[in-house]
Amino acid sequence: MQRKLVPALILATAFVTITGCASNEQRFDPRSLGNSEREGATSFKAEPLKPLPTTLQSQFLPDDNGNLNPNAPREAPVKKELAPPSAVVRMPLREVTQRAVANNLAVRVSGYQPAIDETRITEADARFDPEAFANVTFIADRTAPSNALTVPNNDQLQIETGLRQLLPSGGQVELSYKPTHVNVQDDNSSAAPRGIGQNGYWTSQIQLQLTQPLLQNFGNEVNQARIVINRYNQRISILDFRKDLEDTISKVEEGYWRLYQAQRTQAILEALLQRTIDTADIVSKRFGQDVTLEQISTSVSRVESARADLIRARQRVKDLADELKSLMNDPQYPVASETLILAADDPLLSPITFDFKDSIDTALVNRFDLAQQQLRIESAGVSLNVAKNNQLPQLNVVGSIGTFGGGQRDGFNQQYGQALHDNFDGDADINWSLGLQFTQKLGNREANAIYRRAQLQRLQAIASYQQLIEQASFEVKTATRDVETNWQAIGQTRSARFAAAKALDVVVDRETNGGQALSPDFIERKLQRQQELANAEQAEAEAAALYNIALSKLEQRKGTLLRYNNVILDEKMYQR
Repeated sequence: MQRKLVPALILATAFVTITGCASNEQRFDPRSLGNSEREGATSFKAEPLKPLPTTLQSQFLPDDNGNLNPNAPREAPVKKELAPPSAVVRMPLREVTQRAVANNLAVRVSGYQPAIDETRITEADARFDPEAFANVTFIADRTAPSNALTVPNNDQLQIETGLRQLLPSGGQVELSYKPTHVNVQDDNSSAAPRGIGQNGYWTSQIQLQLTQPLLQNFGNEVNQARIVINRYNQRISILDFRKDLEDTISKVEEGYWRLYQAQRTQAILEALLQRTIDTADIVSKRFGQDVTLEQISTSVSRVESARADLIRARQRVKDLADELKSLMNDPQYPVASETLILAADDPLLSPITFDFKDSIDTALVNRFDLAQQQLRIESAGVSLNVAKNNQLPQLNVVGSIGTFGGGQRDGFNQQYGQALHDNFDGDADINWSLGLQFTQKLGNREANAIYRRAQLQRLQAIASYQQLIEQASFEVKTATRDVETNWQAIGQTRSARFAAAKALDVVVDRETNGGQALSPDFIERKLQRQQELANAEQAEAEAAALYNIALSKLEQRKGTLLRYNNVILDEKMYQR
């Protein structure tokens, strides 16, 4: 199959560019974002609107005396430029597609979502980052024995600092250092309290503690579930990006061939108008011989109707050209500008035969919606495992080991440096502990309900995948049938055009060489044959456009539209 392909465009590079932009703060200036459209609008000049006619005026109608008026308003030119030649740009499909892929706003907006979801992966993974902590507590202890004559001052200053970290296995490890100053002042009658360390002692404690679940919340699979699910979600968002890209390319191809069809329709209607004018001119010149005023009026009516159809056809070309500019979103061609984009390529008119089974196999492997649903099933499976684990009782083992130094030894109050030194010499006291913690909700109804819901959600996801397979098969089959139907339609409409052209040639030959009188029936027959030829030509142009659109739609249904247009998306980003 001969195909004018888009030059290889590495979307991964564009994707990285988008994600990089997402990390930088960008000043929002609504006015500057619209400057290109404002500048483009300055080149647009609307055509002046003429007043509506109040009487019938035509170069073909005789005056009241039955004479043709040579000074009557001349017919407007049949062919008229849609835009100044400098503003007309004929563009091949590959260039339109390339510009749309690079600049389309829907694609650009969708490209941010994978980067946003990537931050959620980092956010979930950051739960396992080490955490530094520090606490400072002052305890004022004024508790006095019942037989004490004074209120003792046993204030304490407790400082605790250290590191803690959640483990992928579900446990938590904590290393802490806790120096404490204890005031042993017995007389509080002095005007001012003494400073820390002047009448008291320091203790120093270093401790390593581990808490590890043995049943509920145990294991890497359970504790890293959020990371895995967020990775699946990011891959799903990348596939959403691919979906928006495919939709944009599909709209570009359809819009391009619709524009081709509109251009052909304009040319056909220009030819029809010219033939109708020529007929009206012949009829007008034979007024008073074998032509009546009724026949001339009928010809003028056909001329004006053809001119009205041509006006609408020209508007259709401009509308579709602006639609392509909107899809491209190219700053070089803003929608508001006078620039007119016209199709430069002719449609593919070669028969393409597809193996239906191969098309189905290709769709089941390449369609983005099936890949997304597979990821959702995998994500539901992770949630199911977590829910199953949550049905278990909470059983934790808690162990700690540490050293203790300082205090009052041999009647001497330890200072801070001495207390810290005690932690690392033979005088340190070594403390350790080991214990179990058990918790179980009676009935366990909440965990059982969550597990049941997770089961149903996974079954629902699998059923949705089966539904998508059936939908994919239906869409591929319909798209294949559209290709075949529109190819056959091209042949039939071309045969109809040949027949309509032959019928018009017969009528013209009878008029030119057969001495046919211009009777009302003959004039009506000639005008009708001209209209039938134009209709057949328009039908053939539409069939050609629809055939090329159907080829694009089939590739989209198969999930191979990007490859069909030689647009490359880094598939490593969303491997299943």
